[in-house]
Amino acid sequence: MEENSVTQPNKKRGAWHFVYAILVLIPSLFFWGFVLILFLGFITILYNEDITCNVARIPIQGVLTSTDSGIGELLGMGVIASADSVVQKITDADDDEDVVAILLDVDSPGGTPLAGDEIMAALLDTQKPVVAVVRDRGTSAAYWAISGADYIVASPVSAVGSIGVTMSYLEVASSTEYVGSRWIDLSSGLYKDVGNPERVLTQKEKEYLQSQVDSAHAYMIDRISTARTKFSKEELTALADGRAFFGDEALRLKLVDVLGGFSEATKYLQETLSMNEEDVVLCEAEGGGLEDLLY
Repeated sequence: MEENSVTQPNKKRGAWHFVYAILVLIPSLFFWGFVLILFLGFITILYNEDITCNVARIPIQGVLTSTDSGIGELLGMGVIASADSVVQKITDADDDEDVVAILLDVDSPGGTPLAGDEIMAALLDTQKPVVAVVRDRGTSAAYWAISGADYIVASPVSAVGSIGVTMSYLEVASSTEYVGSRWIDLSSGLYKDVGNPERVLTQKEKEYLQSQVDSAHAYMIDRISTARTKFSKEELTALADGRAFFGDEALRLKLVDVLGGFSEATKYLQETLSMNEEDVVLCEAEGGGLEDLLY
């Protein structure tokens, strides 16, 4: 009987030691394991240069406007890409010492001449390599903009070019007269009310507007041919009739430099900057600059 009275308490103490180990030691192991993971992560960030963004990826997507006033979306223009925002991102990338190159992610049907010219000028000002990747479209003012890039990549089914200017609009004068309304012109000058859809253009007004279109077209050709020196002004003028070309034809006409996508853009940056593939790390600028980076 004495043996049993001694053995039973020892068994109870052993069981409590086991429970104590579960309640105290295991949480401690989780805690110190968590600390170790944080420490290793800190060391990785401190010594692994591969995770540092060095190529700014700047989207040019949607209809190009000079400013983002919100009016474009109200008018049903869809997604808007303002030159103010794009130029600011280019400037921020140019000023960032960690950024060694700029990659433009392009999908735009064009927009205003001023927006295209401002973006092109900003690209020509930067001293860092610029490569543009055309997705579905890089046409009209959008092509004007990316002509300032050093290298243009497009898919075989990307639409590129459409170098031209339009000022067309829908005239509703006949339908207005049909319902019994009549436009009364009280403008201060001969051309002050030109282009009003509520009345028919006069021949002089049409000639005036066409001269404006031709002048803008000539300026567009001059700017693109100056920026993209791979073809002459005469060569560009011959194909600047508003046509958009798929990738294969665009490559033959020297509107783009290679067919492909982001992989080909990365290869170009590797060769230009003498870097390995793993050293090219893209980050996307959000908002007004590069302060909010997504890796």
